[in-house]
Amino acid sequence: MLSADNAVALCQLLEQGAIRFWVMGGWGLDALLRRQTRLHKDLDILVLLDDLTRLQSLLDEHGFVRKLIWKESRWVEMASGRLPTAFVAADIQGRELDVHIIEATTGGSIIQHFDPPWPFPTDIAAQGRISRVAVSCVSRETQIAMHTGYSLPESHLRDLELLRADG
Repeated sequence: MLSADNAVALCQLLEQGAIRFWVMGGWGLDALLRRQTRLHKDLDILVLLDDLTRLQSLLDEHGFVRKLIWKESRWVEMASGRLPTAFVAADIQGRELDVHIIEATTGGSIIQHFDPPWPFPTDIAAQGRISRVAVSCVSRETQIAMHTGYSLPESHLRDLELLRADG
C-alpha cells in the first residue's frame, strides 16, 4: 500500500523535477475531500505530453522501472524514443506511480493519449491536500468523468458516492 507520506513524497519528487501533473484516482479523491477515505496501492497521475521525456528521465534517475503498460496505452515518438502513454512505474521501495498522459490543445480542450480516451471537461485542475500538504489534483468533475462509461469496482463506486455527497 502507498501511505500518505509516500504519496506526498512522490508529488514532491515530481514537483522538483518540474513535471506538470494532477493527482487523480483514489489519492485524487482523498485530496479533494482533504482526508484519507481508504488504503491506496499507488498514486494515479495525469502528466502533460510535453513532460513525458523529462518524467521518464526522472523515473530512471530515481530507480523506477516500468511494471505495467496499460493495454489502452498509445505509443508516442519522443526525442528519447518511443514511449507508452499509460503505464505503472515502481521503485525498489514498492512505491507505484500510475501515469496517464494528456495534451492541452491551443483551443483549450484536453486530449488523452489513451484508447479509448476518457471524456474530459475543459477545466481539469483543482487544489487538494494529502496529509495537510497542498497538491495539484483533478477537479471533481474530471474525477466523475473518468469513472463514466465502464464497469466500476465497488471501491470506485464508493469513491463516486463520497464525491457526490461532498459536492
